[in-house]
Amino acid sequence: KDTDGNALAANKVWSFTTGSTVCANPNPPGTDPASCAGPGPVDLGTAASFGVLVGPAGGATFTITNPTSVTGDTGAASYVPASGVSTLVGTKYTGVDALYVSAKADMLTAIGCAEARTCDFNYAVVTDFGTVAVAPGVHCVTAAMSVSTPLTINTPGVYIFRSTGALTSAVNVPVAYGGTANAANTSIFWVPTGAATLAANTTFLGTIMPGSSAAITLGANTTVTDGRLLSNSDVTVNTNTIAIP
Repeated sequence: KDTDGNALAANKVWSFTTGSTVCANPNPPGTDPASCAGPGPVDLGTAASFGVLVGPAGGATFTITNPTSVTGDTGAASYVPASGVSTLVGTKYTGVDALYVSAKADMLTAIGCAEARTCDFNYAVVTDFGTVAVAPGVHCVTAAMSVSTPLTINTPGVYIFRSTGALTSAVNVPVAYGGTANAANTSIFWVPTGAATLAANTTFLGTIMPGSSAAITLGANTTVTDGRLLSNSDVTVNTNTIAIP
């Protein structure tokens, strides 16, 4: 019948053959062009559920020097656990687990998207963001970056801190929300080309995802909240607390 309910004048037979090819999603997680370009948060795809994600660089290891708390999934090809008991509020993935394989790919895509975004603020020298009144946007440092003095995020929005060098923090230095910014309206991403090393007793905000095969190391008693440790290399923790948003 047609759309008005009228019957066909004569019967008609259609023949077709189905193929075996499955059509892929043209924009899998983390690859949508609009998401890549911004200005919204970087799309982490299936990596978003991970508090710690290690790999896929060959031999990359998640080393837990002393018992640590992770709220979120963990994924690594190789784990070196602490002698004590760590707390994991999430699922532990290894090897060929499907979600781990997917998350690793989405992590690399997300890093590429963060690296490709247009810079809103440029810094030509080594920069301590604790000395900068930062605003939402993409902050690009043509050198190393650090948080060596307290950093307060006051304005809601998306912050991407990107450098051609390493990311470091000083002992006992906090990164905290202030003003009207909070976990519900603010997203923070740290994308160094070099290694990310946070000193002891640091309180840090945001997702750390080095842009190359660079390691992430946390000092003793350091906390990373509303963020993640996503690395294409080794991750080492030591009596830490890591919690996804």
